[in-house]
Amino acid sequence: MASRSKEILSSEELDYIQQLFAQPEHEPEEVGGWLRVSEDAAGLIEAFSDSPRIELQAGWQGHRLRFPLKPRARVDTGEMTLEVGIPEILEGGERSRSWRVSSASDDEMQLVDQSGLLERPRVVNLSYTGMAIEQPADHIPNLSQPLTDLRLVLPGEAEFVRLLGYVVRHTQLDDKRVQLGICFEPLEDNTKDLLGRYILRRHKELQASAQ
Repeated sequence: MASRSKEILSSEELDYIQQLFAQPEHEPEEVGGWLRVSEDAAGLIEAFSDSPRIELQAGWQGHRLRFPLKPRARVDTGEMTLEVGIPEILEGGERSRSWRVSSASDDEMQLVDQSGLLERPRVVNLSYTGMAIEQPADHIPNLSQPLTDLRLVLPGEAEFVRLLGYVVRHTQLDDKRVQLGICFEPLEDNTKDLLGRYILRRHKELQASAQ
């Protein structure tokens, strides 16, 4: 990779990003990688080493992808790099929001509320920032009470994802069902990675089926 080119990303780095969204013939590889930082920019990057706001954004098939970048020093050479994380998928224009993956079936994503505030919730859609669920209309939780122990099981995952959040809206669907909008509290890194891998995989599958 050319470190002193006028281009922000080298051709190898652009190829890497494009490969993340190519439909694989077999199981997809883990998302990850790193970008090399030129020597004259390494000092500037190090000054932001504690910032969570370093990111790379790219457009892809009508969506915007936001890759988190974390400064890292390579163990073998000490070279400063930017570690590429799992991207958040955004949709919309100036007022964009996290892309939501809809549940393909009633049993695709299983949600349990250990606190007992929700009753038999069914996941309608899911994003990095929240989810929509349906549940019986006669059991609407107090909107001022936080959801302190949501446990979400994603397809293909042996362990559940623990989430914290609160209800921000509710819509009466009919006499028996109500839809609730849940906003998550800030996610821990491992939780964000689990959600991100699932959302990215479903996005790739839907993009491939639409072609």
